[in-house]
Amino acid sequence: MFVVERLQQRDSSVAKEIHAVQMAAYAQEAELIGAKYFPPLNTTFDDILQSDEHFFGIADEGVLLAVISLCEMDICSLVVAPGHQRKGLATCLLSFAIEQSVELTVMTAVKNTPALALYAAFGFAEYQRYFKGSEALELVFLRREADNK
Repeated sequence: MFVVERLQQRDSSVAKEIHAVQMAAYAQEAELIGAKYFPPLNTTFDDILQSDEHFFGIADEGVLLAVISLCEMDICSLVVAPGHQRKGLATCLLSFAIEQSVELTVMTAVKNTPALALYAAFGFAEYQRYFKGSEALELVFLRREADNK
């Protein structure tokens, strides 16, 4: 059983842990979707330290394995450290987020089929697509409304 805990990203050691998990997961995602330029990889330690997002995570024996950040009704990020994926961590964090909010939105790359499958399993539906960046990365916006609970 996983325990989701609030992460205090204003603590520099916690922000470093969050940043490390995000960078490892985002590097893997960039490779998965074939993106040479992937904006989430530009997130800095200082960005996390100064963020107004609400960070929650799952750790095991003091090692942070997965992180979700929420702002308003948006999932700003949901990452699981490579090597700890496919163990239910993302499912646990997403369930937690759903319990916290009436409606949630999230954005991901169209080519990120594992993420799309996870969100679909929780009742998220596409409401918008657009292309971003010099590589024309196709992004999809998903929404889960209260009546999908």
